[in-house]
Amino acid sequence: MNKYLLLPLFLAFIACEKDTSPDLFYYDETGCADAWWVDAPPIDTLTMDIYEEYVASYLENNNVEVLSFNVTYDSTVAQVCMACFCKTGKVLQIEVQSGKKRKMRQLGFYQ
Repeated sequence: MNKYLLLPLFLAFIACEKDTSPDLFYYDETGCADAWWVDAPPIDTLTMDIYEEYVASYLENNNVEVLSFNVTYDSTVAQVCMACFCKTGKVLQIEVQSGKKRKMRQLGFYQ
């Protein structure tokens, strides 16, 4: 009889386990309106490492840990204009720890 009482408890434990796998988010880079460049010193040469450092620092200041960082180009996203808010076509792919969906969306990222 005891084994029948434990089965619902076991099933409830399994249902309560949280998914801890990382989440992948995207961000469409703009000409000059991205938050991580605010108050940034002028940079002569922008390398991928420097770019990742600025984005990761910005996210970490917002309590989001970056697990991976990649930039791709998508011509369907690019806008032909020179305003700061215009999209360049570069799409950031950022993997972050689980549980930060709301925060990432507040910061302008999407899935």
